Amino acid sequence: MVLSPGQFFRAAFRLFYLRFVVRFDNNRRNTMNTSIKFPLTNQELYDLAQGAIVRFPATFEEYWELLEEAEYRADYYNQEIITTMSYESEDHSSLMAELLHVLKRIFPKSNPNFKVHNSNRPLCIPDCDHAVFNPDGSVVAQPAQLYEYRPGMNAELTPVLLFEVLSKNTRQYDFGEKLPCYKKIPTLRYILFLEAQRHEVTVFERIEKTGQWLETNLQSLDDTFLVDGQAVALRDIYG
Repeated sequence: MVLSPGQFFRAAFRLFYLRFVVRFDNNRRNTMNTSIKFPLTNQELYDLAQGAIVRFPATFEEYWELLEEAEYRADYYNQEIITTMSYESEDHSSLMAELLHVLKRIFPKSNPNFKVHNSNRPLCIPDCDHAVFNPDGSVVAQPAQLYEYRPGMNAELTPVLLFEVLSKNTRQYDFGEKLPCYKKIPTLRYILFLEAQRHEVTVFERIEKTGQWLETNLQSLDDTFLVDGQAVALRDIYG
């Protein structure tokens, strides 16, 4: 197979990152080191992984420092910065907007006990080794309780509901790594996983008496599930 000049350049660029940037020596990771280069733009992330999830070994401090500079969102789990290019498909964006609209109806601004957030609000999970994730949306109990890295840089600690719109690039990560951590959040009552390519919602609901999680899979537009006692139909989300 003969590579074009463009293909050769992209392959060489990714190899450079993997060998000399991502796998840096552990003894240089105690503080943020300006000689350690993380990609800062979506274009750099795309050149590195073509839209796939990228993982960088990093300290908790390096993660928060990167957030100040990068133009994309990132998670932190198991001593890794985990991210992908910040791009939403039309289906992804539409589902987020519709579900957020439904949640704002259930938890209106007139209710001082809850606040609805979009994907720009991170949450921290102390019981999962202080993992930091960015769900596609959440409802947070008020008054807010925050993990504060330093003034102006914080994450939510008390979500009662969160949701993720699944994609082929993130499905394994959402189910395999994020979901077990989400279930460790003491205040969380609902986890919603939405399929972007078909009408399907998986609802995880914590049973109050036992603390166990009940999983329900819904695939018909007429199927409904309850959120805070109010019925939500898949038709309300998928149209």
